[in-house]
Amino acid sequence: MHLRIALSAVAVVIVTATSACGSSSGGSGEGSAGGSGATITWSMWSGDNESTKKLEAQMAVARQLVPNVKIELQTAPWADYFTKLNANLASGKLACVTAMNGQRLSGYTAALAPLTDEDLKAAGISRGDYDPAALSVMEHGGKLYGLPYDTATMFLFYNGDLFKKAGVAEPTNTWTVDDFEAAAKTITEKTGVKGFAVSIDEFQWLSLPMAKSGTQVVTQDGRLDLTNPAFVKAAEWYAGLVTQSRVSNAVPSASESAWDPGQFETGKAAMIIDGTWNAAKYTGKDMPFTGGAVRIPGGPAGPFGVTLGSGYGIAANCENKQAALKVLGALAGPKVQAVIAEQGGYPAQLGSQPLYFQALPAESKEKLTAAFKTAFDGASAQRVTEKWTQITTAFPQELVSVYAGQKTMADALAGLQQRFAQ
Repeated sequence: MHLRIALSAVAVVIVTATSACGSSSGGSGEGSAGGSGATITWSMWSGDNESTKKLEAQMAVARQLVPNVKIELQTAPWADYFTKLNANLASGKLACVTAMNGQRLSGYTAALAPLTDEDLKAAGISRGDYDPAALSVMEHGGKLYGLPYDTATMFLFYNGDLFKKAGVAEPTNTWTVDDFEAAAKTITEKTGVKGFAVSIDEFQWLSLPMAKSGTQVVTQDGRLDLTNPAFVKAAEWYAGLVTQSRVSNAVPSASESAWDPGQFETGKAAMIIDGTWNAAKYTGKDMPFTGGAVRIPGGPAGPFGVTLGSGYGIAANCENKQAALKVLGALAGPKVQAVIAEQGGYPAQLGSQPLYFQALPAESKEKLTAAFKTAFDGASAQRVTEKWTQITTAFPQELVSVYAGQKTMADALAGLQQRFAQ
C-alpha cells in the first residue's frame, strides 16, 4: 500500500511506456513465448522521487532474477493511477504486470487474468508463502487475480510529546475507544492542540467506527451495509469528534485527502489513524516529535482490525504471459520482498516479514513489533463491493458536509447506501 535503509546504488533506466507490455514498437510483449528476449512493462503508482527510487531498487533485483526479460517501469501518482489505468484499459494497452490495490480489485477483475496453480508454479510462488488473509486481498469470487507485495492494517499514531505535555499516559495496544476519546479530550483542553484529526479517506475514517461497532461496512456475502444500525451509531460518534466534543477540526474541503497526515506531521493534532505503511515514517527521527504507534482502539466487542494490501496481476490482454509470470514471480518473490522490508514496507510473504523488524531502528523496534503483532492478530480480510471505488470517491464530499454540520452522518450514509447498494 508507502525508507530508512538505503540499498547499494544500481543504475536503472526507467522507460515510461503506454503499450500493453512495453515494447518500443507498441506490440504487447515482444519476444519468444517462453520469455527470452521479451519486454514486459510493470505499471505501478509512485508520487515522488523517493517512491520511484524504491521501485527502481526493487526492479534492479527483479532484473537480476530474470535477465532474459527486459522489465520497464511505468508510473503514475496514486491520484492519477486509476484514471490512467482506465484509459489504458479502454485502449487495450494495459501493462502486462499491473499493480492493483486490493480495495479496488473487484472493479478490475475483467482486466486481469486469474492465476491458476500452474501459473503460480511458473512464477515460482506458493499459496503457502502467505497468510490467507494477506492473499485474500487479491482474491475475488473465489479466484486469485494477483500476488500481494505487501500486507497492511491500520494503526493509531500518536505524538508522544503532546501526551507528555498534557500529562496523559501514552496509548497502549490494549486501549479502548473510550480510552482514546478521554485522551483526545484531555489533550485538547490542556494543550490547545486538537487531540485527533478526523479523515475523509477510506479506511482512515472507517477504522474507528468499524472498531467501535465491531462490524465491517460490507457483509460477508459482499453487500454494502453502510446503514447497519451499529455502524451508523458509531459513525455518528466519529463525526461528533468534530461537531460535539470538538477534539478535531473539520476537514476544510473534499480535495484535501492528505489533510489529517498534514495535521499530525505539523503538530496540530496529537493522533491520527493511518496505515502500517507509514509506521517507520511516523515513528522515525525525521519527525519533529517523538512518534508512536499502537493498534486501533477496541470497541465493546474487543479488538478489531482489517487486513489491507496491494499486489501485482497479469493483464488479460498480455501476449506473453509466460514472461510476465516470470516478472511477477520476481517482483513478488523473497528477494524483492527483502528489499521492500529494508525500505520500510511490511512484506506480504510470511518468511520475509521478520526482515522488516530487523530493519527497524533500536529506539522503535520493540514498540512497533508489539503494535504489528497485536494489530494483525485476529484481523479479518477487508471486504469491498464491486462499486467500492465509486463509494470511496464519494466519501470525501459527504464527510466534509457532515463535519461542517450541513448534513447528518445518518443521512450521508443512507444516501450512499441508496446510490451504491447492488
